[in-house]
Amino acid sequence: MMLKRFHVIAALLILLLSVSAAAAQDDATVTMIVTRDPVSLDPHTTLDPGAPILLAYIYDTLVYQTPTGEVLPSLAESWTVSEDGLSITFTLKPGIVFSNGEPVNADAVIFTFQRLQSVGQRSLIYDEISNITAFEKVDDLTVTFQLEEPSATLLSALTYPYAGILEPSAVEAAGDTYGQNPVGTGSFILESWVPESELVFVPNPNYGGHRPWTDAGTASIDALRVRFSTDESARVNALLADEADIVYLASGAQLDRVGEGFTILESPARALVYLGFNTARAPFDNPDVRRAVEQAINKEDVLALAVNGIGQILNAPLPPTVFGFDETIDSEGLPYDPNAAQNLLASSGVTIDRPIRILTSTFPTFEAIGVVLQAQLAQLGITAEITVLDFAAVRDVALGGDYDILITRYDWNDPDVLWRYLGTDNLGNTNRYFYSNPELDALLVDARQTFDPAARAALYADAQRLIMQDAPIISLYVPQTMVVISDRVQNVELLHSHVVLEDALLAP
Repeated sequence: MMLKRFHVIAALLILLLSVSAAAAQDDATVTMIVTRDPVSLDPHTTLDPGAPILLAYIYDTLVYQTPTGEVLPSLAESWTVSEDGLSITFTLKPGIVFSNGEPVNADAVIFTFQRLQSVGQRSLIYDEISNITAFEKVDDLTVTFQLEEPSATLLSALTYPYAGILEPSAVEAAGDTYGQNPVGTGSFILESWVPESELVFVPNPNYGGHRPWTDAGTASIDALRVRFSTDESARVNALLADEADIVYLASGAQLDRVGEGFTILESPARALVYLGFNTARAPFDNPDVRRAVEQAINKEDVLALAVNGIGQILNAPLPPTVFGFDETIDSEGLPYDPNAAQNLLASSGVTIDRPIRILTSTFPTFEAIGVVLQAQLAQLGITAEITVLDFAAVRDVALGGDYDILITRYDWNDPDVLWRYLGTDNLGNTNRYFYSNPELDALLVDARQTFDPAARAALYADAQRLIMQDAPIISLYVPQTMVVISDRVQNVELLHSHVVLEDALLAP
């Protein structure tokens, strides 16, 4: 009897294991690990620069930007700009609906941007949307934006997921909880969200394959599970243990652990890692001291020690991935020269008799940069103390001016980023360096309103040279977007920093 019972139990265990193995093999859930949990999936209120990675699964924009910088139709079928540059009219594609079945129309577009103007003061695209003075509904599929002044940068801003079109009734019904209950036209919808643990996306049942950068949009994915970890080693451990299919890496330190069975997708980011000075207080109110620091920094060491050499060293304020970059301007940057740095600091007449405060966020790469910078400044005779805070706290402290050097990064797709971070109009907001230069302001404002590409490029060339001469910021390197994907997930690609999954197929 006992022997018979043992055989029955053994048979049941074998059956259960077989079923589990079959379920695991047939599991159509893809697991992705990113750095941090978003605070909100409301594109108008989120401040996280990494949010577009996830927002792009939920929302579509009127237009989108190709990897080469070309702006093409997305929800909009076409658009026209008036001769005076003071109005732009969008014609929407017919037949597109939100995930809740409501139609995409001119009313939804107007609602979206009026709401952004009302609640999105901290949005990265708020300035561009604030330039819109009126919205005119021409018909259900046509809407005109009236502008206060001509803007060559508006279309670029409208390509970001922060400009994703919202469904009015869903926003109104959710109220303050909309950021946890988003509704869009993207290929996925949010099914569940456990803060600081995971969120789960499932295919949008009303997605009609309208995204122009995909094929049929017939992915064999039942769910996308997104988990969070700031530990790059832990992310790779999960990948190697088959607990994750897609992981984002910020440096190359873990790449040697990734062998066969994985694909690495990478592309230069539309971004710049740089140092920003508090130009409102000594010692960095003196441009010679700022330039001395620039010559004391060995950028090759920064790149090697912070991100294992993955990235491109840069001197110019604009990266090669953004319109306006010029190799000639980049070559004009001050070289690493410790002796010249010592002489420049001595000739400035400035005595640094206190520790300077280096401020940065908990992002691992930035912490590593802080350690390298601290050591290099010590060789210049400058003692530095490092303060590491979370992303939101860094912003608040920087705006309060309680720092000397800020290690940070911008992510933007248009050279107008220079006006955004260094323009006098943005003091107390995105300009956290307390830097004001009327000559630079004039160049950047002209460039914002200039539609001719050659003339616009010339204005940005002059602006970059002025910034490099005055050195309110020091460029370090262009980061590389790196995503490691298990060969189990096939037919995927990167669109900027976003992993495109609409056409993904899972290996049998």
